[in-house]
Amino acid sequence: MAGRVGRAPHTGSLRATGVRWDDGMSDADTAPAGPVLPVRRDLTDGVVLLREPTDDDASAILDGASDPETVRFTRVPSPYSLEMAHGFVRTIRTGWAEGTTCIWAICDAAEPDELLGVIGLHGIDLTGDPGGIAEIGYWMRPAGRGRGLMKRAARLVSLFGVDELGLTRIDWVATVGNDASRHVAESNGYVVEGLLRRRDAPRGVRHDIWIGGLLSEDLPRG
Repeated sequence: MAGRVGRAPHTGSLRATGVRWDDGMSDADTAPAGPVLPVRRDLTDGVVLLREPTDDDASAILDGASDPETVRFTRVPSPYSLEMAHGFVRTIRTGWAEGTTCIWAICDAAEPDELLGVIGLHGIDLTGDPGGIAEIGYWMRPAGRGRGLMKRAARLVSLFGVDELGLTRIDWVATVGNDASRHVAESNGYVVEGLLRRRDAPRGVRHDIWIGGLLSEDLPRG
């Protein structure tokens, strides 16, 4: 999962090349349990608000998932349906409860009821020294692009991962050409570490992907 701001949606995950999209009929219920995560809470810097996605957001999720740029840069199923959106909300709850994912709805703090995008940490592993690892992913509906909200959201989630989960590294992955996702990542201290040629084929056609990451000591705090 990873993300993009500006004029295109957000992506980035070697597993999902974007926020992990489940249709509610996946193997989430049988996945092995992960670590115990902190109690879910909202994150905000006063401009962007990250809150729990709910069934009331299903129409907005459908809108975002159906956007051509979201389809281009993520693994979102296409065509997408309202039933899938409700299923996605269910898997978000399951993932947090099982300690495998932390996912938030991205909102303008002044309009908290409108879901503009989704951002989260996936594949959470809190073992190892000096800390755990996870992967960031994100996407934004057209209505939320070009406002700097994704950059702020990625910073809040990265801080949560480092400070509250104790992560020592957060991975970022995006399709080559997803320049907005790369801009969001790099502006938050993520380093593009390489390119994997013909690594991903979410819709049957292979393409190159960027891989990178953030180490806890590289997270900007100013």
